[in-house]
Amino acid sequence: MQSVSPKIINVLKKMAMNQAVYVDSCIYRFNQTEIDAQRDAVLSFEPLESKGSEQTSKDSDVGLSTSEYVRRTKAKIAILSRNCYREQLQWYPITKKSDVVKLAKLQVKNTQSQVLFIVGKTVNGKTPVTYYYLNELTNGLKTWLFIPETSLLGRELSSDCLISYQTVDPCNTVFVSNSVAGTVSALQGGMIQNLEQFALSQGVHVQHKVHLSVEEHLLSLKTQLKHLYQLPLTGLINTAVLSLDAKSAPLSRLALPALVVTTLYLVLAVQVSEFKADSAKQELRAATKEANHVLNQYQDINEMIGRYRQLAENTPQRTQLLGVWKVLAPMYGSGVLFSDVQQELQTVTLRLTADSASLALQLLIKQPGVTNAKFVGSVRRQRNKDAATVQFELLPSKIKPVIKGATDGDNLLDSAQDKLALEAQ
Repeated sequence: MQSVSPKIINVLKKMAMNQAVYVDSCIYRFNQTEIDAQRDAVLSFEPLESKGSEQTSKDSDVGLSTSEYVRRTKAKIAILSRNCYREQLQWYPITKKSDVVKLAKLQVKNTQSQVLFIVGKTVNGKTPVTYYYLNELTNGLKTWLFIPETSLLGRELSSDCLISYQTVDPCNTVFVSNSVAGTVSALQGGMIQNLEQFALSQGVHVQHKVHLSVEEHLLSLKTQLKHLYQLPLTGLINTAVLSLDAKSAPLSRLALPALVVTTLYLVLAVQVSEFKADSAKQELRAATKEANHVLNQYQDINEMIGRYRQLAENTPQRTQLLGVWKVLAPMYGSGVLFSDVQQELQTVTLRLTADSASLALQLLIKQPGVTNAKFVGSVRRQRNKDAATVQFELLPSKIKPVIKGATDGDNLLDSAQDKLALEAQ
């Protein structure tokens, strides 16, 4: 299912983009080329003749020219190059938008050429209307909707930002800005040769200047297409195709629903693509977070292992506490008192108090497992008691394990033999 989903999204995106064409001296379609799975697709303009060159050669035999073939495109939306129209801005002292729309329709009704219009926002009791007078480059187009490209490019511009770009054919430089009346533009020529002169002509304060490359121009048009529903589309309908005569009345009634469906189709395709991209980003962030957590745990474990190794190096060797107790217990029963006992490996140093230090030393020498017993320092006589420091060594214990299945007598015999061996030493 995961492998099928991207294919479905790509098909939807391709079908959506096929519903829009770009019109200049030639009609172009948006061509999206996948270069690498790790990179975004590359956009470019592709003339429709290249797609239908074989069909064009067949049609030329029966008298159908290339231009006539191109005009038969089935796309429903045409993005018009700045070469296809001229702009004119007019202000009307009317605040009600419906009345402004009626007045604009009345103004363009009896014009010789086809005219589009966009109604702007009311300012100080006046409403601006931008008229787009189409030229011969748009003759014969059967699309339902005309979109001036400057109205798309200037939709997200701030009031202090100006952009410039070059049209496809011919390569004219276009200047675009956003004013109080809405998007305004001009072709390079005459008194307007750069962005500063264009800004002065429009009364716009320039702070940011941007020049769009061919790829950025294409990407901006594609990005703004998903916001097509936010444009006032009333004045952008191709009235030549959707006229209200008896022959085309059924088609005109279907125009608005079809336009709505097409727009929703474009928006849905873009939103599905963005949702898929966001899901992939979220999965990547979650995987990155989990990997960082695992790496931190691995680092903590390595640090703990290092600390344990350092502790192991400094840990003292185990003392034979049981062996020391076996030596001291009989002496304690004979009245010898111990004030301090220290052990380092097999050497034991103890301070004792007894009636006779020499007798205490002899008693210590008799204890099994004791060797090299001697006084350390002098013996002091205090309160009819001898106080002395004695040092001796413990022999390593030779305790045999109890063998399972052996009799108790065998185990007792082994213990007695060990005791005799120690006394002999």
